[in-house]
Parts: sequence; structure tokens; C-alpha cells
Amino acid sequence: MYCFRLRIRISESHTANTSLRSERITLPLSETYPNYGTCFLRLDEIWARDLDNMRVVTEKERPPLIAMFRHSHQQFRIAFELGFSTAITEAFSIMRGSIDTAMTAHKICREPNLLTVWLEKDDGKAERKAYKDAFKSANLFPAQYGLGELRSFYRDYSEWGTHPGLGAIGLHTRVSPSATGQDWSHSYLETDGKRTVAFLFRMFEAATLVEGACFACFQDRLKLDSELMGMRDRLSKCRKHTEWVINNQILTA
Repeated sequence: MYCFRLRIRISESHTANTSLRSERITLPLSETYPNYGTCFLRLDEIWARDLDNMRVVTEKERPPLIAMFRHSHQQFRIAFELGFSTAITEAFSIMRGSIDTAMTAHKICREPNLLTVWLEKDDGKAERKAYKDAFKSANLFPAQYGLGELRSFYRDYSEWGTHPGLGAIGLHTRVSPSATGQDWSHSYLETDGKRTVAFLFRMFEAATLVEGACFACFQDRLKLDSELMGMRDRLSKCRKHTEWVINNQILTA
């Protein structure tokens, strides 16, 4: 089983005069709810089992999709390594990539003719245009497939992680009055423990939707795995319990 590691790090903050100061991070999840990582581990195990069940296929169109979902799963793991290291905006950026990869695969699953468009996207200007038209973000999250909420996550992680928007910069910048005017400081890692807990859980919810898209593409086979279905049921219960703990114990402490 893959293991996420919760790290307590020291972050450095640049002040206006380029001096450094250290801030120790204490996450309440490490004290209040030591099993907080259980949901992440269970989701990872489920996603890995999904893909392991698809190691041997006879349908010629499926291997590229499986490879994409493996890449999305890889990005999920890296995102949560960063998240548990309190590198939150970096985690958002990688999680956005995980969503993008999975939604591209899901789009091809729905419209198999687009596999050729995806494969030939670097062959010329016309092919590149056809790819951009087919796979623009507005086409990747149809609500009828339960993907509408993922679009919201995708937009948020673009603003708060990938792009240099106000959200991403604002998460790390602190402005405080000083004798000479203003002191601008930059925290490289997230120093608010409660906020870290909330961000990580929202990322978990996004990742659950991404894994769900993977499951939907291969459900004709995956539903035959009774143990996998039981794992999915247990994850749902774990998610509800963890959400209750976060809202009623951690964030209100």
C-alpha cells in the first residue's frame, strides 16, 4: 500500500528587506485526528485497484485511456505528498493536472473518435487546432456525467495553484504595518493548520470525483470486483466521518 507522509516543516518568509524568519507549522490533524490520512490511503488503494484490474485488455481503444488515468493517479499521489508537506499551492497545481488528464481520458471514452485527434495534435497547425477545439475545458465537464463540480475545482486550482493569480499570491503574502510603512512577508508553505486541513479535504473530494470518472469508464469490468465495490462503500463512510470530524472538532477547536 502506498503511504502518504505527514511532514512538519519549517517555512521561510521573505520580508521587504530580504531578511528571513522561520515559522514552525503545527497541524491540528496530527494531534486531534491521527487517522486523518485514512481516507487518502483508501482512495489511493481503490484507484490503484481500478487500474490493476485493467492491466490486461483486449479492446484496442482502452490502453491509451488506462495510461492517461495512470498518469492522473500519479499526479494525485504527488499532489497529496505536496499537500501533506503543506506546499498547498503547489499541490493545487498538480491536482489541476490530475483533473485535466482524467477529463481528457473521459472525453475520449465518451467519444472514441477523438483518440486520433489527441494522438495527432502535434502533427501540424490544423491538427493542433482540432485538438484545442475538441478538448477545451468547456467541453470536458458535462454535467450529465456528474462532472460539473470537477469544473469548479479545476477553475479554483487554476487560479490558486497553476496561474499567478491573486488567489495563489494572496495565500502566501502577508502585509502588516511597521514603523517605516508596511512589512511585506512571503510564507513559502501554508502556516495555518486549520486552513491546511480544509484545503486537503477539499482536494480529497476533488480526487474522489476524478477516481469516479476513471471507474465510470471501466465499470463494465470493475463492477465485477466485489472487493473493490466494498472498498468504495467503506471509503464513502470514511469520507462522511472525516468531514464530520473536520467540521465539528478540528475547525471549531
